[in-house]
Amino acid sequence: YTGFGEITAASVFKVCDQPHPMLVRNMLGACGRGDLLEAYKGMKALCDMGYSAVDIITTVFRVARNDDSMSEFLKLEFLKEIGFCHMRIGDGVNSRLQLSGMLAKLCRTALAAGG
Repeated sequence: YTGFGEITAASVFKVCDQPHPMLVRNMLGACGRGDLLEAYKGMKALCDMGYSAVDIITTVFRVARNDDSMSEFLKLEFLKEIGFCHMRIGDGVNSRLQLSGMLAKLCRTALAAGG
């Protein structure tokens, strides 16, 4: 309350310095449709807001884990790819390129599962 004068979802995420889950959900939804360009735009927007790769990948994992709109198989495949990317970022390779590669793999996985 003290920082922003009111308690809202937006002010809570600003204080916690985590990307808003709706932005990440939209990005994952684009991956689920196989739309890499739209997913990349979402990820670029998060990077341009100043979030680090660690902040983004942590939120991506949490949102994907709790997403009930995708099939169980696709969710497990997404979590596997997100986990590999999280591991590489944890090892110190925390660049936008890692996140972009993850998005491409998620799109490829979704297209393969749908086709």
